Amino acid sequence: MIEQESEWNSSDESVPYRPAKGIFIGLLSFCTFIILFVGFFFWYIPSIGLVNIHPALPIILGIGLAVIILILIAGAVGISLAIIKGRDIFLSYKFRGILIKFFLPLMIMVGGILRIPKIKIEQSFIEINNQLVKGLGKRFKPERILILMPHCIQFVGCKIKVTQSVKNCVGCGRCEIAELLWLSEEFGIDLFVSTGGTIARRKVYEKRPNAIVAVACERDLISGIQDAYPLPVLAVVNKRPQGYCMSTGVEIAAVRDAVRGLLA
Repeated sequence: MIEQESEWNSSDESVPYRPAKGIFIGLLSFCTFIILFVGFFFWYIPSIGLVNIHPALPIILGIGLAVIILILIAGAVGISLAIIKGRDIFLSYKFRGILIKFFLPLMIMVGGILRIPKIKIEQSFIEINNQLVKGLGKRFKPERILILMPHCIQFVGCKIKVTQSVKNCVGCGRCEIAELLWLSEEFGIDLFVSTGGTIARRKVYEKRPNAIVAVACERDLISGIQDAYPLPVLAVVNKRPQGYCMSTGVEIAAVRDAVRGLLA
């Protein structure tokens, strides 16, 4: 959920954060077609041999595959309608797990084959995830919400360890830590600055929040959303004026809006 320690190709640092829902829906539709084709293939080939064992086996296998495919298609359709309409359609938020666990890895793989920049798919997914989380219509008490920040948001030359306690910040103004601390105190929400994904997961396990507001780069947000599921996560993409993993930033207004969207 929070930035990882490993280096990452920073060739896309200058790509602006402009989620393209059309790319996401297109990939979702294409992946649904692949599912239909693969489902038919896995039914047709075994049915040639299964009929020799028992005449009913091809039918049983076909029904089982049809049920799985219908669930996946229903999820794809429900999510697509929610994206188009901008609101929940037919309990589409319930298909968020299918999107996170199944469609996203498949879309990234297909996107790679079609030469669609991975960051574009990630940005689209983050936008759609946030829309589905807001579509839940649930609100939470401040003490049940956790704000997670990457340690790279701290000024690179700062000697104070805010990862041990964010309240150690002296408010020098050289990074947004002080503003985030004021925001967390204003709403009474826990703020945690993590040194990596493992530490962030441990904090989530200890705190056991009902919802999370997370700030990081696209890749780490995707990983965090997958790890945290089924917890609702509102993701905010960080600013990277100096590239990845060094003196990054965040729009405080975006964090504030995310918090307000979750508060009772």
